Amino acid sequence: MDAWIWGAVVLAIVLVIAGGIAWWLARGCVLTIIGATGAILGGLVALISLVLLLDPDVGLRVAFIVTVGSGVWLLAWALAGGIRGQRMLRAEQRAEVDARAVRVPVMVASRH
Repeated sequence: MDAWIWGAVVLAIVLVIAGGIAWWLARGCVLTIIGATGAILGGLVALISLVLLLDPDVGLRVAFIVTVGSGVWLLAWALAGGIRGQRMLRAEQRAEVDARAVRVPVMVASRH
């Protein structure tokens, strides 16, 4: 049973680290920060459940459910943030192309 508990502890720590990395890479994207916050809190709750619950089986079950839920939470919000960022980048590129099209001088031959 000790191997299962240590595995759950390592997985919860990895989840906290993944949340921290996602937060660091978010660069102000609120969607990704929401996902990172959930992952960090979920990892901490999983660690706390392993330490505080007296029955190891219940602690492992709670840690598993919270870890999987937090991992899915992080994945979903990080994907949403990435999709939003990609859409914003494409809109910015389209606006830049439109601005260039407006600034291009049109050469008109004058008849004298």
